[in-house]
Formats: sequence, C-alpha cells, structure tokens
Amino acid sequence: MKIKLLVFIICLIPLPLFALYPEIGRFHKSDIYYAQLQYEIGEYYKRHQAGSPSIPLNFYTYEVKEKDSVFSISSILNLSYDTIVSLNGLEHPDALEPGEILLIPNSPGVYISQEPETDLEEIVFQRGGDGKKVFIAKSGKKIPYLYIAGSYLSGKERAFFLRTLFRKPLAVTIETSSFGYRIHPVLGNRHFHTGIDYRAAEGTDVMASEDGVISGTGILGNYGLYIIIDHGNGYQTVYSHLNRVNVKIHDRVLSGQVVAESGNTGVSTGPHLHFEIRKEGIPVDPALFFPGDY
Repeated sequence: MKIKLLVFIICLIPLPLFALYPEIGRFHKSDIYYAQLQYEIGEYYKRHQAGSPSIPLNFYTYEVKEKDSVFSISSILNLSYDTIVSLNGLEHPDALEPGEILLIPNSPGVYISQEPETDLEEIVFQRGGDGKKVFIAKSGKKIPYLYIAGSYLSGKERAFFLRTLFRKPLAVTIETSSFGYRIHPVLGNRHFHTGIDYRAAEGTDVMASEDGVISGTGILGNYGLYIIIDHGNGYQTVYSHLNRVNVKIHDRVLSGQVVAESGNTGVSTGPHLHFEIRKEGIPVDPALFFPGDY
C-alpha cells in the first residue's frame, strides 16, 4: 500500500524529459526510487500479460558498485540484460566499470540508438524495425532512440556482446605472437602486428571464423597466399601464409567450414597461420571477439 501511494506522489511531479533522472542509491526496498522502479517494472509485466496499454516510459540512473555486473543488475531488477546493454551501449561484459552511471528503464525491450557510437550500437541500428521513437537525456545531449518493447537482442547481437561472434580459426590454437607492437621476427624492427599468429603445421585445416562471403584471395607480399571473408556489418577476417585455398571469390561459407590449409608462404619464419579481424578495414584485436568465461 505504501508503494502505491509513493507512485501517486512521484507521478504528480513528472521530471522534465531531459533533466537528470532519479538516482537509485542501492538496490534495497528502503531506497524510494528502487521501490518505485520495481513497482513500475511489475506493472509493465502485469499489463503486458493482460494485453492492457503499457505504462509510461520512465528512466532512472544507478552508479555501478565494485561487485556489480550487467548480469547481476539485470537479475535484481527483473530486466533482461539486453535492455541494459542496448540502452547503455555496452559492448561486452567487461565494459561495466565501478563508478559508471547506468541508465535504467522501467520497461524491458531493445533501445536502438539513432546516433550509434559503439560497434554494438551500429550492429543493432542496422536491424531497423518498428518501435516507439523516444528522446533520452544522455551525456548532456538529447539522443533519439527507437524503443521496441519486450524485444531482445538477436543471436548475432548477443554473440557480439558475449564475445562469441567469431570462433578461432584452428581446432587447436597455440598463440605465438599477439596483436600489437612487437619486434619483427624476420626484419628485426619494431612494428605493429595486425593480428594473431598461431602455430600450425603445413596442411592444418583453417576454418572460417564466422559465416560470410569470400571477398578476396590471392598472393600478396608479406601475407603470402591469403583469404579475406566479409561477414557484414563492416567486419572481415583475414587468413594468411596459407598452403592451399579451398574456396573462390563470392563463395558463401559457414562458421567452422574448412576454407584453406595452413602453410609457410610470404614472409615467414616457419609454418603458421596469421589471423586478423578488421572493422571497416582497420585491424582490431581478435582476442576481444573470442568466447570469454561468461
């Protein structure tokens, strides 16, 4: 009964759309805004189940604490992590830092930023869809979002967030050189290594890291015999120093499909596979996209 009265009092004084949202101090019933949020989320689910009109969309803020995770927060609030991830532009589970301010909505769903800034927001933006256009005060700006009530991230979007979008290109991987600056093993100068090198005997099966289309293959300088696979959304993977290629340009391949054999072509100190992930043509660290311990 006290909570219902609290709802009435707070709703009498609506916050300006772009003012600071009410801040939840802690997830406990003694916190009035936490109690208010829980009531509203409960109302959303009750109305949704009854087929009644939904509650007005409302937002709160919460400062992330030391032991919080996006999964623990979503569980406490009875909101899917898809909701919190899409609204806050989180790209992976480790992106949440203590002291960070999260926006928390009172209605579950997917929030699609119409001004995407992160890679995940770009991927979600491309899905399109019908929804309600809302403006959300964020980082001192009025940012337009498309809100799709009760929706979830797609399998591909979740895979990107969970770092399972790409699989490793070999059945067994032993990394011999990581992404970043290193001393070139042949030339002896300091240079930027644009991928990851894996130990692989000649003739080892090389697998497509994700579904896609063969967009390039041939022989190129340091790379030797190589393949490029286009995965859409601006992402490509590169496989080089190959001994043999099993595919041709424009072939469509599936994740895990054997597309080549490793070798020792190009500038190389021995048989291995050089593997890259590129975003809009720019190499990014592949380790960020492989399955994590989540």
